[in-house]
Amino acid sequence: MTSFALGNYRCRYLDVGSFEMSADALFGDVPADALAEALERHELDPERLVFQVRALLVDTGANRVLIDPAGTWEEPYRLEPVLEQAGIDPDSVDTVIISHGHADHFWGGVRADGRPLFTNARYWMQRSEWQHWLPGDNPEPDHAENFRKALLPLEDRFTLLDGEREIVPGIRSRPTPGHSPGHMAVQIGAEAIYTGDVLLSPINVEQPDWAARFDVWPEQVVDSRRKLLEELGQSGSLVLTCHFPGSGAGRVVAAGDGWEWQPELG
Repeated sequence: MTSFALGNYRCRYLDVGSFEMSADALFGDVPADALAEALERHELDPERLVFQVRALLVDTGANRVLIDPAGTWEEPYRLEPVLEQAGIDPDSVDTVIISHGHADHFWGGVRADGRPLFTNARYWMQRSEWQHWLPGDNPEPDHAENFRKALLPLEDRFTLLDGEREIVPGIRSRPTPGHSPGHMAVQIGAEAIYTGDVLLSPINVEQPDWAARFDVWPEQVVDSRRKLLEELGQSGSLVLTCHFPGSGAGRVVAAGDGWEWQPELG
């Protein structure tokens, strides 16, 4: 667990677990020589890319906000014991924000019996994201099944967003569609942004046009990514990711005609 301050806010990264995938899945139809060079430079194994899975707790003083209550396929409900070990009472969380409807970003928000883990919290998601997972002919049927099983029973706890909006004072939704139709980043005060899966790897910062095979709308995710990187390269905001190696935090800095990733927080 990594704790840090953002102005008057107190934040904690909660390490929930990890899973693995291949470079082919993460970077799709990238030329082999270019991909090999990027992987070597970042010291990444092309057959075994490790995705960290994290939740982010933000205490603003007025609200206790949990962003992306994470879980893994092997341990979907591991967030509860992680919170217990960190001395965090789930009942103290009043706001749960889910960046999008892939299960590794919401599994920890429910218990194994289907009850909500955060009994005093309002849950937030983009309306377009919620509606995307309801039809039976969804292009990602496994994710849709998990969504309907875990989150539909909690529907009365959800507030659905339509675009950019302040969720609680100082915390704002930032639509970044493409990885899923209603994917959103989360602005945290004036100093940081949580990016969810619009950025999946440090290589995405250098190569924003490299979409994953599971980015069902690749042109849209590339457009969202480029717009966000342009902003971050100018603002110098702290960037908080879900799946990056190391601490998961860093900054996007201008490098020639593009950008590069500078990790922070250890």
